[in-house]
Amino acid sequence: MASAERASGLRDTVPVGAILPMTAGSAAQVLLAWEPPEAVMPLLPRCKFTGKTLAEVRRRGWAQSVAERELGVASVSAPIRDRTGRVIASISVSGPIERLGKRPGDRHAMAVVRAGQRLSGL
Repeated sequence: MASAERASGLRDTVPVGAILPMTAGSAAQVLLAWEPPEAVMPLLPRCKFTGKTLAEVRRRGWAQSVAERELGVASVSAPIRDRTGRVIASISVSGPIERLGKRPGDRHAMAVVRAGQRLSGL
């Protein structure tokens, strides 16, 4: 895992090596969206998103969340795939809802998807 922060101003940091639950946030949505249903179904009752959300993530190729993991924070994530096409990681951008908006994917999804494709070697 890697992260980059602004040198000054408002910051939203997830420290490298942090362990976060797979029940909230756009990165969790991306990582679960391509997992087999039998692996995801037991977890869904505890998630802040639904199976329908994961189907939408698979359809469009990216996820967004607004105040799902942390109040005031929005994020957009896209998959990173290995050579076989399997999702092995996600790449995300996050920040204050006031800056990213209540639909952060509208502005940032394509850039995040392109970065995921570059990291995947696609």
